[in-house]
Amino acid sequence: MASEIRIRAARPEDRETLGALKLRASLAWGDHVEALRAMPEARQVPAEHLPAVIVATLDGTIAGFVTVLPRDDGAAELDDLFVDPAAWRRGLGARLVAEAERRAAALGARALHVVAGERARLFYERCGFRVTGPVMTDLEPASAMRKSL
Repeated sequence: MASEIRIRAARPEDRETLGALKLRASLAWGDHVEALRAMPEARQVPAEHLPAVIVATLDGTIAGFVTVLPRDDGAAELDDLFVDPAAWRRGLGARLVAEAERRAAALGARALHVVAGERARLFYERCGFRVTGPVMTDLEPASAMRKSL
């Protein structure tokens, strides 16, 4: 029997679960483990972002989420995309990106931007994003990326 993926808006009671999922997914590759464990933002979803968070559930359990924030330039930012490592390779990331695109378009954005580390860059390219330049994150060099909507 296939697993059922459902998409919904985040709820205030989801914050702790989302924060734990964010940290689990961030640590899964084994990169920057000590730095991530020391960063409060690596395990938190800010309360003010909650209205912009879209949750994916797999058989009723939260398995991933994406945050879409408006930018001052009229575009939108895909701020966070995290999928529980136990649910990788099931299409949740692509589903969440598609939902992020819909949310950004509903906000009136003509483009969606994301900053992607080397491991995530290829995923975003497969989703139609293109590299616009290099950026430096708190942990490593990354790519600024953009997708027209």
